[in-house]
Amino acid sequence: MDTHEPSLTPVELSETANANGTALFGKDVLDKLKQYIHFNADGPNTIGHIIIEDHSGSINQSTWLYVKNALEAYKKIKPIFIILELNTPGGEVYAAQKISDALKNFDIQYDIPVVCFINNWAISAGAMLAYSCRFIVVAKDASMGAAEPLIVGENSQMLPASEKINSALRADFANRANFFGRNPLIAEAMVDKDLILVVRNGKVIKLDSESQIRTEGPAADIVLSPKGKLLTLNADQLFKYDVADVLLFPQKTGVITDGERDIGKWPANKLLLFHAPFFDVIPNAMIESYQMEWKERLFAFLASPLVSSLLLLGLILGTYVELSSPGFGVPGALALSCLILILLSSFALEIANWLEVVLLFIGLAIIIIDLFLLPTFGLLGFVGLLFFLGGLFGLLIPGLESIEYEVGTNRINAAGQMVLERFVWFSFTLLIAGALVLLLARFLTPRLAAYSSLVLKGNEQDASRGYIANDDPRLLPQVGATGEVVATLRPAGKITINDVIYEAMSNGNLIERGEKIIVVNLDGSFLIVDKWSGEKS
Repeated sequence: MDTHEPSLTPVELSETANANGTALFGKDVLDKLKQYIHFNADGPNTIGHIIIEDHSGSINQSTWLYVKNALEAYKKIKPIFIILELNTPGGEVYAAQKISDALKNFDIQYDIPVVCFINNWAISAGAMLAYSCRFIVVAKDASMGAAEPLIVGENSQMLPASEKINSALRADFANRANFFGRNPLIAEAMVDKDLILVVRNGKVIKLDSESQIRTEGPAADIVLSPKGKLLTLNADQLFKYDVADVLLFPQKTGVITDGERDIGKWPANKLLLFHAPFFDVIPNAMIESYQMEWKERLFAFLASPLVSSLLLLGLILGTYVELSSPGFGVPGALALSCLILILLSSFALEIANWLEVVLLFIGLAIIIIDLFLLPTFGLLGFVGLLFFLGGLFGLLIPGLESIEYEVGTNRINAAGQMVLERFVWFSFTLLIAGALVLLLARFLTPRLAAYSSLVLKGNEQDASRGYIANDDPRLLPQVGATGEVVATLRPAGKITINDVIYEAMSNGNLIERGEKIIVVNLDGSFLIVDKWSGEKS
């Protein structure tokens, strides 16, 4: 049976070296550590520490914010190297790509290597982060792989992504593995469950079909990744196939106290890694683990799709109620607060640009002009709404500028996948907001407007100006009475009947100043009116 030779030179299986009871080192790894990690023989030596754990949530935009700020801090601190501690089941591919690029570029640009320590899990997007580090160290119970991209399908079920997305991610994994000299075929098999990998004569090779597997004889193949299963390697396999550089064995270490975790500083020998050769001789080694400030925690919280959608919902509903019942105040404050939080979160995550902000405020200005200064019966307001939603779309859906699509291969990158997911959130929120606006227009907004109209200032209610308070329903115009709008009904405003001014409300519709109205109902002491064509039925 013929084998399919890989497009890239297969990586030889490494020889186990430097076994001392605490760790195993891959071939030439100690020499590489000495080449890239330089410490001060007299001390002190600071080591950066970034941790991504499963209990803190999956990898997402919040994780990207945490890592980005950590790397910015380490540019100033200049540690001798950074430990990226992973124990994660994965998360968003686009966020993982940004983190991976940042880690790799930080290593190259600032000569500060990143050592990935897989302390149990580096699954899915976590595997991508590991591949982006110069060195990978694994604990004895570590596992890495199973990185097939998933999308949310019907009934919130997780389904495999399309071949377009899978193909792009497969190439991405292969490139990241190859960058630091690891086997790209193994990386691809973690993404593609249809890839068949076997070990033949000490080399990992890819086969076209299962019929090419050698099952007999002294040179029988060892099936590493069978067809139909994503590749996930345990610690021994990661070390054996040169994915991991160092394999650590369990042993007692010092306990990191709660106080040390709170301030983010503790002696390095409290980590298992610093009981292994090379690391154990670094004098006065001190871990400086990055701790997010409260502002960063707030931005990380706001970055989640659910919270972003709730902010958008609050912005839309607050704006509608405030414009419908001017003077009430609370809905407007809610809308403004939501808008500020959306802007702050977007700029903190570096997903906003000034064009989107300008579009948003231009749209809001056009809507206000249409409502208060230059009524166009909704035409100008519709244009303003398009500008407003366009700005919000750019703020709440990051990655638009990073979408890549290859026509020839039908590949779409992870940014495209993430944009599609966020677009679903955005659209669903708009649908909910639209439904709630209709309910507010029918039931709640008129009552809010009635309440706000009770709180007036100046001489608006001066009897000399023809105003009569709606105190006694018996003194009010009855159903069928006609008049004219003197203060636009949105839906609350003022009307005049027989030269007397009354507070009134429409049935949720906008009725402009100067239009004829007819009383259609009495709601307590408030007049409910509608447009009048001039003829009584």
